[in-house]
Amino acid sequence: METPAKTVRVSIFGEEYPLRTEGDADLEYMTRVADHVDRSMRKIADRSPNMPIAKVAILAALNITDELFSERRDAERKLALFQGRTQGIVDWLDARLATESPVPTERVSSTSLSAH
Repeated sequence: METPAKTVRVSIFGEEYPLRTEGDADLEYMTRVADHVDRSMRKIADRSPNMPIAKVAILAALNITDELFSERRDAERKLALFQGRTQGIVDWLDARLATESPVPTERVSSTSLSAH
């Protein structure tokens, strides 16, 4: 069953915007997103109070996009490191298992387990 769309009103740089969302969690998320945009714009405007709003918005968009790309790059580096380490462990285990003689395994029946 689909969650009905809801509208949350957010304020970004002194302007109100109605945003449609899906579900209560999205209301909180959209509010946080709008707050981030607002903070980014205000930070730029504080440094350059006479800058036109359109330029403030463009610079905020560039800064936010830079944050996104930096996080993606960091995530890709961490993933590559994790994959390399994981492959190293797999290779090490494969080498160890290849040099060891097979260990005989004793079959355990489900009845012998329940007897204890």
